[in-house]
Amino acid sequence: MRRGYTEESLLVLRGMGVQTSTSSSTYLAPWATRFIPTTAIQDIFIHEAFKGFEVRYYLAIVVEGEEDVVVVFPNLLPKRKILEEVWRGARNCLYESKT
Repeated sequence: MRRGYTEESLLVLRGMGVQTSTSSSTYLAPWATRFIPTTAIQDIFIHEAFKGFEVRYYLAIVVEGEEDVVVVFPNLLPKRKILEEVWRGARNCLYESKT
C-alpha cells in the first residue's frame, strides 16, 4: 500500500524548540517525529551538497551533544529560496530579541 508521496514538516514553537516530522510513502510505516528543545539547539543553517552534477541545499540544525546535524526536509530537499524563507522564519522565532 503506497501513498505516492512523502510529507515533511518543521514546527517552530517560540520559547520551546522545534519539531521535525517525516511521513513514509507507505501507509504501514509510521511518522518519524523528533522534538529538539531550544536549549539544545546550537545553530540552524543552510548548507550545500553535491548530488551528481547538481548542487542541493539543505536546512540543518546543530544539536548540542550530537555528532551529526539534523537535516530538515531530508527527502524533499526544497530549493534554496524556499529554505531561506523557512530559515529566516525559524531563526526569528527561536532567537527573537526580548525587548
